[in-house]
Amino acid sequence: MAKFEGQERRMPGINACLKEYGMNTLEDARDLTLEHGINVEEIVKGVQPIAFDNAVWAYTLGTALALKKGAKSAAEASEMIGVGLQAFCVPGSVAEQRQVGLGHGNLGAMLLRDETKCFCFLAGHESFAAAEGAIGIARNANKARKEPLRVILNGLGKDAAYIISRVNGFTYVETDFDFATGEVKVVREVVFGEGERAKISYDFSYGIQQLERKVDLLDANQFRDLYIASRNDSYRRKATAAGIAWSPNDDNTIRSAKGFSLADVGIHPMFYDFTTRTPVEQQYNTDWQDEVFGNAGMMRHNISVTGGSKAIRYMASVGYMDQDGIIAPSNHNRINARLNLDAQITKHFSASLSYSMYDVKNKVVQAEGRMINDGVIQSMLMYLPNLPAYEENGDYARSAMIRMVTDWGINFPENPLVIANELDISEKTSRHNLNFNLVYEPLPDLKISARLGQQWYNYRYFYYRPMSIGRNSTPAYGPELASYNIARSSSTYDIDRLGEFTASYKKQLGRHHVDALIGYTLQRKTYDRLGVQATGFADDRIHEVTAHGPKDSDVSLYETRKAAWSMMSYLARLNYSFDDRYTVTGTFRTDGSSRFGVNNRWGYFPSVSAGWTISNEPFLKDALENIATVRIRASWGKSGNNDIGNYSSIAGISTGSYAFGTTAVSTSRLGGFADSELGWETTTQTNIGLDLGFFNSRLNVIANYYNSISTDILYNAPISAISGFTSSTTNMTDAKIRNRGFDLQVDARLLTGKVKWNVSTNISINRNKVVSLGGLDDILSTSERSVQSHITKEGYPIGSFYGYKAVGIMSELDYKNALKDREVYLANGSKFPAGYTLQGPAVPSYALDDLSYGNTIWKDVSGDGVIDTNDKTILGNAYPDFTGGFSTSLSWKGFDLGASFTYSYGGEVINFQDYYLFNVEGSSNQYAIAADRYVSDTNPGRNNVPIATRISVTNQSLKLSSYYVEDASYFRCSNITLGYTLPKRLLRKIGVESCRVYVSGDNLFTITDYRGYNPEVSYKSSNLMPGFDWGCYPLSRIYSVGLNLTF
Repeated sequence: MAKFEGQERRMPGINACLKEYGMNTLEDARDLTLEHGINVEEIVKGVQPIAFDNAVWAYTLGTALALKKGAKSAAEASEMIGVGLQAFCVPGSVAEQRQVGLGHGNLGAMLLRDETKCFCFLAGHESFAAAEGAIGIARNANKARKEPLRVILNGLGKDAAYIISRVNGFTYVETDFDFATGEVKVVREVVFGEGERAKISYDFSYGIQQLERKVDLLDANQFRDLYIASRNDSYRRKATAAGIAWSPNDDNTIRSAKGFSLADVGIHPMFYDFTTRTPVEQQYNTDWQDEVFGNAGMMRHNISVTGGSKAIRYMASVGYMDQDGIIAPSNHNRINARLNLDAQITKHFSASLSYSMYDVKNKVVQAEGRMINDGVIQSMLMYLPNLPAYEENGDYARSAMIRMVTDWGINFPENPLVIANELDISEKTSRHNLNFNLVYEPLPDLKISARLGQQWYNYRYFYYRPMSIGRNSTPAYGPELASYNIARSSSTYDIDRLGEFTASYKKQLGRHHVDALIGYTLQRKTYDRLGVQATGFADDRIHEVTAHGPKDSDVSLYETRKAAWSMMSYLARLNYSFDDRYTVTGTFRTDGSSRFGVNNRWGYFPSVSAGWTISNEPFLKDALENIATVRIRASWGKSGNNDIGNYSSIAGISTGSYAFGTTAVSTSRLGGFADSELGWETTTQTNIGLDLGFFNSRLNVIANYYNSISTDILYNAPISAISGFTSSTTNMTDAKIRNRGFDLQVDARLLTGKVKWNVSTNISINRNKVVSLGGLDDILSTSERSVQSHITKEGYPIGSFYGYKAVGIMSELDYKNALKDREVYLANGSKFPAGYTLQGPAVPSYALDDLSYGNTIWKDVSGDGVIDTNDKTILGNAYPDFTGGFSTSLSWKGFDLGASFTYSYGGEVINFQDYYLFNVEGSSNQYAIAADRYVSDTNPGRNNVPIATRISVTNQSLKLSSYYVEDASYFRCSNITLGYTLPKRLLRKIGVESCRVYVSGDNLFTITDYRGYNPEVSYKSSNLMPGFDWGCYPLSRIYSVGLNLTF
């Protein structure tokens, strides 16, 4: 219930006013303002922190009256607020008799109208409070005015006036009144600023990052057991195929004597003691993820200054960030700055200048990629937990697995700590953006604009691979590493220039509004890169290319290029709206790109849209007022894509050689086939939308349906190698790619009182489909290890996953029946007779060492009884069934709490880490689920993990299969933030405008069945290969504290 000074005497007038405008209590008035998103208390206390409660309630009542009456302008609203203030005047008081409340409202209306140029008032004894009021009056009045209001604060003492002027950026004026002449003389004038004083903001945050989630791997004893089982199974298979007796108790000497390689069947003594016939208790159980990942600090500072006068406004900011990576010693160090200037040069001319830059230094850890290419993450996941991270002397334990490659069949990643800390990679990047905009307004509704901009981009890359990192089967410091002991240095300098020239016209004629624009743009970008690679280093002390060896061949160019492209555009737009009910917009642009053939450089892209606000129709407006708003909209348009190489339509010249007798002769030759008719890829999209608002916009719903068709697809088409080339960029003229989907967003203000609670949620559904390939064959895309992992096929999404489908594990009975099939197969010339019915499952090979219980059973898609390439099938795709998120924010007094969550359902990922981490060969560490593998029919494990065996048998190792395809659905807590804003009445005593402190958590948890680090995976190398994980950098969980200050 409302409580304020003099309540009993004021209530009769207040109740009469409430009744006149259809309200019962002051709480009704407050609720009405809050429903419209107006927090009167915050506004009043923001202007004057020492305002009394009766003032807050008086302005609340006045604001509600303005809403009830439907005020159309700020001045009209002020007049109605005066009615509310008048209702609060004590009956019989001077304020009531002189109608002070109405006077205040009318005065406010005067200040809000541009006819009033200046406002002067007496400060009284509360000098600083008066200054705050003056600032608040001017700031708020100027929001509704075209010309800024001048305010004179009069009647201050000399000292107080000087201090207040200096602190707030006022002009200090000292006057003297001549009683003899009646003149006021200016004795002294000091200008401390024009317009409002500058606002200074400072933001600071400090956070700790850590690995968001770990991959579940085998521990040392689990790997030991898998290793022993895989070697024994390989021994069994080979001995059975050779018709030789075998026993798991045969030691390595016996196994070798039978002619078998210990790399396939031998058991390293660190894992098994043949004398006691027992596994060896492991000395180490290294968690390599704990060794590689650690807590990492990050710190941000940003300071900005905004201010200016009527003639010129400015904003300047400087930021600094220092962030360590969760894989030491990676680091990101950035300095950024921005400057914006807006000047009103004359009545008709205005200009703006914007400049931004950043300078970045990165210490890089090569986290992603294959272990053979020094990928830290894959090396870490593969590295055996049975090995130590460090030697007893504190040095890294180098190349332990590499030393086991040849003799024991172990894979060859290097100690990931060695790679992370000794592979020397660094980057330096700077980017500068400068834009100048000039606007000429010859008529009030006509603007002619010219914008010129340029961006400079510099990038330096440094790389050095020392001899201390082993590779393949060569341990650290081995002489064979000399060819990998490489330094690289490259420098990139790109310039992007843009010119935009437009003329716009806006006109309001009664209920008709017209907005038209025509324009011309020109863009040109140049690329310049020079790279040098060096070898032949005497030692690892100097990591620069300048320390290269003495041979001419020790220095060569590396990734050097020079290129340019340009685009010219003409554009036009016409928008018409009527009475806040109907809008129609038409646009047209034509773009010419130098990347295309001379006959097809220009693309033409029209669009049209329309909207109808049904709730503003006269026959519905009264019925739906304060209840609902309804708007439907639709659009159709075309857009273009020129994202290809700069010279794809031009045949270049390459260097090469040809055989002249027994001599290789250097020459120049055609660099490839080029399509001179290469042109724009075009997307045509149709949208239909519905916008709903309920209860004075406390609940809003935005729905959108879209359907887009892409044609003339840009594609690097394969061609016959007999031509001397393998591919050529062209347009797939008859191909069609469709994306169709639906977006829905719901926003709600559940609580609008002193406690505010907002909730927002969204969901998106997209369906991608290859409608037609224009008569071309299916497109097969090859990823890592020469594996065809994706297929683009009519009727399916782009880049669907393609491979063999596992349908079970071969039991002992299946194995016996497969042996029967084998007899028929071999007896009939390695094929089955017509009409033969398989006794066991179809297999790729009937070689005895390939056949075994515990093998994977593959789906015989073709039904011919043999597993071969004809049995590859679509295994899934990367496109989710739906994605979305929701967020909520809660505030009370100075506290605020916000949380956001994201989710994705139905998408899949090719986790190509499985190539090493789920092959159950025992050559590197495995996912923890490998411990629950098939052993026998009585111990089948999970029924979907095959038996452990070292040799890559044909029946088991079919490269890409459904084993690699994982569910990428997830639910993630993206952020939770708790903040507190200190009361302004306390801060202003120390010269602080606002202060907020907060604690925050990002990526706090992810719920997913995905075995890798992060189910959000993008493309491998092109959009034909989506959803491919090859050691992607993991997500970081971040805990941070921060401070936002404004002076």
